[in-house]
Amino acid sequence: MNKTDLFFQMMENPELYTAEAWQEILSDKECRELYTMMSKTQSAINATHAENDITDEMIDAEWQRLTPAHHTSKSSSHYFQLRKIAAIFIGILMISGIALAAIHISRYVYSNRDAAELQSPTQEIRISNSNQQTVQTDSISTEPKLYDNVPLGEIFQDISNHYNVKVVYKNEDAPRLRLFYRWKPEYTLEKVVEMMNNFEWIQIQAENDTLFIKTTAIPAKDC
Repeated sequence: MNKTDLFFQMMENPELYTAEAWQEILSDKECRELYTMMSKTQSAINATHAENDITDEMIDAEWQRLTPAHHTSKSSSHYFQLRKIAAIFIGILMISGIALAAIHISRYVYSNRDAAELQSPTQEIRISNSNQQTVQTDSISTEPKLYDNVPLGEIFQDISNHYNVKVVYKNEDAPRLRLFYRWKPEYTLEKVVEMMNNFEWIQIQAENDTLFIKTTAIPAKDC
C-alpha cells in the first residue's frame, strides 16, 4: 500500500492511528498537500450542514473544489481517489465536536525543542473583562463555531471568555499551534478539556478557575 492509499485509509478511521502515525504520513509532501487542501475546503460548508446527512450534491460541490488543484491527473484511479477525499472530508465535518489537529505545514512547523526551553517561565494570559458587555441569557448564541486552522491562543480566548476562566500557557509555542476545531457553546468546560487532551501533543490541566496548557513539539521531517 502506497502512502496516498494509506492516507485515505487513515482519514476514514482517524481514531485508529497514533499521533506518531499521523506525523509520519504528514511528512510525505503529497499527503501533506492533500491534507492542507482538505482543510481549506471546509470553509465552503456552512456550520449548519454539520447536522445534515451527506448528500451527493455536497460531495459533488467538494469534488468541483478539489479537481482544479489536480487537473493534470487524468487516470481513473486519481478521479475516484479525489472524489473519495470529498466524501471523507464532509463526513469528518459531520462528526459532532470533532477536533482535528490541523498542522499548518505550509506556514508553520514545530521544530524540536530542548527540554530546557520547556522549563522557561510560564506565559500567563489574563483575559480582560473591560470590553465585555452584559447581555441577556436568551441573546447568547448557541450555534456551533468552526475554527479553521486557527491558533490555539485565539480559540482559548473565546473559551476563556465563555467559561470565565484564566488561561496559562506553559510554553511559548502553545498559543501558536493551529487547530481545526468545532465547538458548541453548550459543551461543559470539562468536555472541552477532555476533547483537547485527546491529542498527545496537547496537555491541559484544570485547577479551579485556571487552565494550564502545554504543547509538546512535533518534529519537522524531511520529505
